Parts: sequence; structure tokens; C-alpha cells
Amino acid sequence: MTQKITNSNIDKNTEKEVEELFYSESNMKYLEKIITDIESGKVKLVEHDLIEE
Repeated sequence: MTQKITNSNIDKNTEKEVEELFYSESNMKYLEKIITDIESGKVKLVEHDLIEE
């Protein structure tokens, strides 16, 4: 039971860390640059087939 509680805490902590990285200022600037490049035509957005393994 202790292992289950520990694993649960690790999962929650990892999820929080990922969320913090996603919403970090540097990542938000990176995503905004990608959107600007797509909208300006500098980069072409191309759909692709999903790869299922």
C-alpha cells in the first residue's frame, strides 16, 4: 500500500512539473513564434497521417 501511495504522489508531481514547463514563459514565446511563422507563411503547416504502433 505504501508503494501505491508513493507512485500516486510521483505521478501528481510529474504532471505538475510538465504543466509548469508547458506554461513557462520561454515555452509560450516559442509557441507564439511558431504561430507567427505559420500565419506569415514563413513555415508551411502540413497535416500528416497518424502513426500507430
